[in-house]
Formats: sequence, C-alpha cells, structure tokens
Amino acid sequence: MNLKKIFVFIFILLSTQVKAYANETYMFGGVKLFNYGIEKSDLRAINTSLVALGFSSSASSTDNSGIGFDVGFGLQIDTNFSIEGSYVNYGTLEIKTNTTGPTENITTEITGDGVAGAVKYGQEGYYVKAGMHSWDFSGKVTASLGSSSDSLGTGTDPFFGIGFGSEQMELGYEYYKIDDGDISSLTIRFAHKF
Repeated sequence: MNLKKIFVFIFILLSTQVKAYANETYMFGGVKLFNYGIEKSDLRAINTSLVALGFSSSASSTDNSGIGFDVGFGLQIDTNFSIEGSYVNYGTLEIKTNTTGPTENITTEITGDGVAGAVKYGQEGYYVKAGMHSWDFSGKVTASLGSSSDSLGTGTDPFFGIGFGSEQMELGYEYYKIDDGDISSLTIRFAHKF
C-alpha cells in the first residue's frame, strides 16, 4: 500500500527533525481486543444476499471480536505532549454462515492492518490522543468448493484514544473510524524509553 509507505516516510522525516527538540524517545507495543461493530442488520444483509443468490435459507453469526496488536515509536516533546507513530494489526473478524437448499457452511474472515500517527497529551497518569490511521482490509471466504480472497478497501480516517497508566504500562480505549463504519479496541500497552 503506497499510502502506508508515504505515511512512514513522513513520520521518519518529522521524527528526525523533531528529535532535536524531544525530551525522550520511546518504543511501545501492546495487545488490542477489538470490537468490530457488526450489528444484526449487517448479518441480515449477508443472509438476504445469499438467499437472493438462490439458497433456501441462510443464518450468519459472529462473536464480533478479534485480537490484534500495535508497535511503534514515540517522541516526548515536553512533560505532557508526545508524537507517536505505529503499525496496527486490526486482528481477524470471523463470520460463520450456514445455508440450506443447498446445505453449505461458509466462513468469512476479514483481516486488516495499517499505520497510525497521533498527538498524545498526558497528565497525572491519564492520557488522550488523536490522530489519523491509514488502513487496508481484505476478506477471505471459505466454502466446500474452496476459498477466495479479495481486497475490501483502503483509506485514511481519524482515530482517538483515552486511558491511564504509568510510563511503562497503559490501559486504554481506542476508536478507529473506517469509511462509514468504525471499530474500537481495549488496549494494554508497554513502553520502553531510550
């Protein structure tokens, strides 16, 4: 994805320019538990489209969650402000569909990754951050006759986060806008200053 390469290049360029003014640099990484925001109406739309293809009935389900991660670097500009850049893995959303007439078990897996840049403000153990993330999602459908994969789209949208913790560990909530939808995550993140 060219947009990711451009974003990384710009972050590296800015970080080398800002590093002279930064108090500290740090590396971070963490685990994210995602909620993909799939609603019953979304599953009904899948089922309706499969019945329109000729199946007698269709029933879809998902646990609406996945596990992902992020890794990145930060520049602490002063006591309260930092600039961060990271790679984000959005995990895997799995949707299981069972059809009749003919009987078929279909598994849909949606995966994604991206890069993010944010400005972070922290005080007394709490923080807020806001920035942009450049994302890329793809889907894989597996049925009895085989599987098929395809890109679902790319884009750049805002994201926001809040949380609390210490210099080494943080717990937070993040919201990622994606086109007309959104996903959110609970995050545990570890940092190391150098």
